[in-house]
Amino acid sequence: MSHAPTRRQAAFVAVALLLSPLLTLYATQAVWLQNLLTPFSWMASHLPASGLFWLLFFSLMLPLYGLTRRLFIAYLPGTGFCMTLAIISRYKMDINGAPLQLSDFTFVGNLGDIAGFASDMLAPTLTVVVSVIVCILWTVLLAVLEKWHPSGTVGFLAIALSLALLLSAAYPGTLGVMLGLYAALAHRIETEHGTGDPDITDLVAQFREEANQPGTPAGENAPDIIFLTSESFFDITRLPGLTFSEDPLPNFHRLAETCTDGLFISDTYGGGTGHVEMEMFTGLTSSLLREGDTLNTLSLSVYQDLPTTARLLKNAGYSTVALHSHTDELYNRANVLPRIGFDTVAFREDFMTEGTEDGAYLSDASLVQEMIARYESRDPSKPIFLYGLSMENHQLYTAEKYSYPSGIDVQCDKLSQEDKAILDSLVLGLHHADASLAALVEYFSQVDRPVMLVFVGDHLPSLNLADGTPIYTRLGYSPTPEASDWDADTLENMLSTNYLIWTNYETQAVSDHKESCTFLGLHMLQRAGIPLNQYFTWLADHAANQMLLSRNRFFADENGVGSYTTTPEQAAMLETYTAMERNLLYNR
Repeated sequence: MSHAPTRRQAAFVAVALLLSPLLTLYATQAVWLQNLLTPFSWMASHLPASGLFWLLFFSLMLPLYGLTRRLFIAYLPGTGFCMTLAIISRYKMDINGAPLQLSDFTFVGNLGDIAGFASDMLAPTLTVVVSVIVCILWTVLLAVLEKWHPSGTVGFLAIALSLALLLSAAYPGTLGVMLGLYAALAHRIETEHGTGDPDITDLVAQFREEANQPGTPAGENAPDIIFLTSESFFDITRLPGLTFSEDPLPNFHRLAETCTDGLFISDTYGGGTGHVEMEMFTGLTSSLLREGDTLNTLSLSVYQDLPTTARLLKNAGYSTVALHSHTDELYNRANVLPRIGFDTVAFREDFMTEGTEDGAYLSDASLVQEMIARYESRDPSKPIFLYGLSMENHQLYTAEKYSYPSGIDVQCDKLSQEDKAILDSLVLGLHHADASLAALVEYFSQVDRPVMLVFVGDHLPSLNLADGTPIYTRLGYSPTPEASDWDADTLENMLSTNYLIWTNYETQAVSDHKESCTFLGLHMLQRAGIPLNQYFTWLADHAANQMLLSRNRFFADENGVGSYTTTPEQAAMLETYTAMERNLLYNR
């Protein structure tokens, strides 16, 4: 039977209810930031996000307290759920360079395979262990010190109050670890699938109908297209404050003097290769999808008649082959790539050649060896689109990644010896990627067919130094680790890698210019002289002539000039482009 609480008992309950959400927020951010002190400054500098998290957690904890009238029981489910997601998100970031997203829940069935792939990366850090212990100790403290349990009436009032608080938190404005998922879910619910504009609907129906029809045959001199997406490749010499004892990218820099090269604006940094890859194949924009969707996780029926570069080339008479020097565990490639137009899709276990590991993954040299073997075994009566995706330079970057050093010394007064050892693993991975580019150019320089070689880095690498600070922040390439603090120029720098296009048939190289993941595929088709279908013609005439990339609030115009605002003309173009994309993907 309940009795009236003493002031001390009432104060303990009130303080426990008020502090529990903040303690959980601290613990989840400690896991995410991998630092036990940084969460305090994060919470102070992100008051709207911190306040909203407190409101949501409190309004969910309160009804449990009203039902059970036990503080520790009310606290445990919420903190257990939040900490589980925070830990998963942190490990996913370490494994694949991207935090937990709604779309990741579609891969629950692959968790066993992914855990096996990443087993050496899943050891709990000291920060994770301490954060979990903090939550456990708080739970025990609540159970031991709680001396008063409210009556049923008080419990009912607690439930009513929690519902009122929950309704007041309709939609978050800024994000933390947990609020990112909440915001995504809220936005997904309110987002329309497409548009009812009959002109757009009819146009998209034509795109789909044409996608699987025989296209205009490629000309007699249509080039073989060799396309290599190099994991986390970029020109590291552009980072400020680094001095190298020798050029880590000698072949890239030598070829850039006579080939087309420039900055490549990706839709992401630090990870997310599969999303970049699909933008290059489709000419679609990930930021315009429903919240929680990615171009890799749509219904499989969507891909059957989706216009893509691979499908257009196949319809024009090309053989289409995709190779990935890893397994099919990530990004649903085994299901998606065959459906978007690739005749042959091969992962590491399907390779014709014997490869060797270098670092944690199959070497770039082994991928090049396989690409050449596939080229030599092709049907010589048809041109070929040969796509390769490397893995060697994938994170994690640690001093132990390779069993030997790069041999290229780095001087920088902002880096410790431990930092330099970590950086050396990236330098060596990039150096090997550079050698793979040279090997492809050397081979295709000797073939008697016209060949276009496209070499591109998918995104900047995610590399944290010994104290957990991103290398970009330490070197002043970005002012802070928080993207919300960056201006448009900084964000564009962080989104930019490098690309190069080499051919064995052009007498004069096309001038250097910026490219993007959204339209590199279109521009490749145009440069190769491949007749475009209605879809890619529409992209060229109605989107690519005004933009290179659109990513949430960031917009890069056709010349690659980035901004956080758009002109009325650009806004109108984006509205039409968005309508086209959502009809193409959702109105079926």
